[in-house]
Amino acid sequence: MEKIDAVITWVDGSEPNYRLKLEKNLKNKEIINKQYIQANEIHFCVASIIKFAPFVRKIFIVTDNQKPNLNEVKHLVSLNKVEIIDHKEIFRDNMDSLPTFNIRSIDALLFKIKNLSNKFIYFNDDMFLIKETYKEEWFKDNKAVLTGSWTRTYNKQIIKTISHKIKNLLNIRPSFNAAQSKAANIAGFHNKYFKSYHCGRPQIKSVIEDFYDKNPQRLTNQIRHKFRHGRQYMPYSLCWHLLIKENLYIESSSNKLVEINKSRNLSAKKLEKILRGIDSKAEVKFLNIQDLYMAKPETQKVFQKWFIKKLSSRTK
Repeated sequence: MEKIDAVITWVDGSEPNYRLKLEKNLKNKEIINKQYIQANEIHFCVASIIKFAPFVRKIFIVTDNQKPNLNEVKHLVSLNKVEIIDHKEIFRDNMDSLPTFNIRSIDALLFKIKNLSNKFIYFNDDMFLIKETYKEEWFKDNKAVLTGSWTRTYNKQIIKTISHKIKNLLNIRPSFNAAQSKAANIAGFHNKYFKSYHCGRPQIKSVIEDFYDKNPQRLTNQIRHKFRHGRQYMPYSLCWHLLIKENLYIESSSNKLVEINKSRNLSAKKLEKILRGIDSKAEVKFLNIQDLYMAKPETQKVFQKWFIKKLSSRTK
């Protein structure tokens, strides 16, 4: 049987040793409370993959000298597929770039995880599966199934180009979409790019390895930034555009995905209503909920209760 793994990037920004290390490297302490905190979403991300993607062989959690406490879900799913990968393993040839607090640097080196399958699915810890999925929904006929849509690259949009340059000059955190557009440019797409949404992203390791073997300086420049920088691209998006260039992809509709943005602004009742709506849509299999750590405790509890019920249900 073909091997397919899952990779999740995660850190607990509230852990004292991590915060101390972060504070030593970060001038703006306010960013710590905005970008490096979590609400134990990792529990449900891991458990959802185990339950709703049974074809996944291993789940690698890439982190910084930490280990997530998964006790909250261990009675619901078996955790024997989970393996913890430290940053030191994937940065073993680039130790001078550590410590890093930059997801775009970390993502660029995921292909260096030892024993990682050639085909793998990359998740952030706020991405969840809520119904059973099949490997053909991720990889089919040796092609990756990509969920997203085409849009114009930033170099074709004057206002966005100017905004991006200003952010670079002021060292303002670069946008999610700008980094995807930059990845497309690197792969040779200068008019449009395939914009990804917030759900699991299929990757093919051999395509990534081949690119960096031919362009080693590109990787060196990408991983040297300890924090997100405007010169960086989105590594998974680079892989996607290389796959598109080689016709190793299949486009997928986004109707399987629901994204809940700014959950910090939602009341418990409002979130309950949204989740009931998701339950009523048979086609929805992927869920992304952002900023949950900033939501009110009662709102977080609504999500947790709903998800535990999902994990306790029988799959078809």
